Amino acid sequence: MVLCIVTVGAGESDSGVEPRSIKVALVQFDSVPEKTDHNLDEMERLVRAAVEQGTRWVMFHEGCLTDYTPHLDELAEPVPEGTSCQRMIQLARELGCYIIFGMSERDGVKVYISQVFVGPEGLVCQYRKSWLWKGDDEGYRNEWARYDTGTGPERFQIDGVVATCFICADADAPRCIERARLVEPQVVFFPNNRVGLPDFPAFGAYAARIGAPMLVTNRVGKSWDYDCEGGCVVFDANGEVLAKANRTGKEEVLYYNLTIPSVVTGKR
Repeated sequence: MVLCIVTVGAGESDSGVEPRSIKVALVQFDSVPEKTDHNLDEMERLVRAAVEQGTRWVMFHEGCLTDYTPHLDELAEPVPEGTSCQRMIQLARELGCYIIFGMSERDGVKVYISQVFVGPEGLVCQYRKSWLWKGDDEGYRNEWARYDTGTGPERFQIDGVVATCFICADADAPRCIERARLVEPQVVFFPNNRVGLPDFPAFGAYAARIGAPMLVTNRVGKSWDYDCEGGCVVFDANGEVLAKANRTGKEEVLYYNLTIPSVVTGKR
């Protein structure tokens, strides 16, 4: 059972034009490793519940379809023609919403950790993680051992909003944050798959450096050897916390009315 806490607020805009408000849902749920169908069923249930609350964007954590796995030959899927992407595209079309979710993406012989953005128009964007985590292989988390690298943050539009994305360990690279800043986004998507998130100032500094609101997701529950604590959070463009979910490992959906300036005001 997912506890839903509604948090309503607004960011500041100095653009001199009427800002736009978009209701977002940041989901922290227990995606079961290697159980794609089960996780898709849970995602659909959560998206439907969020849209009933008036949500326009629903964002899940990094790798939520399969979690980490050594069985990428079986579980990685192409984008957008794969079964999972097509299911999420059809759901987005039916409900008139945007769904952001993490998966292992297969493209020929290469496999990426990707965050996929879909909406009523179909595939919006897929971002491929570029600065991979290299460590021990407990819980199959040595990304260097299994995945290929992307090309770093890029500018794209979702629902008429200029955006960029980076994933988890990407943010440890100063080049990643600088490239995201140069994109001049109106919003930053930052999905994670970590045991626990750092104190708020650590991630808030990324939002402040980039100069845009930032949406952060993280999983809860059992990821092989690890118990994950969640901690979805919304930061404003100054790096201040606007809304936050629990960091105690409980499933939760964090709702927030995100105010976005209708134009980008120039280089920061």
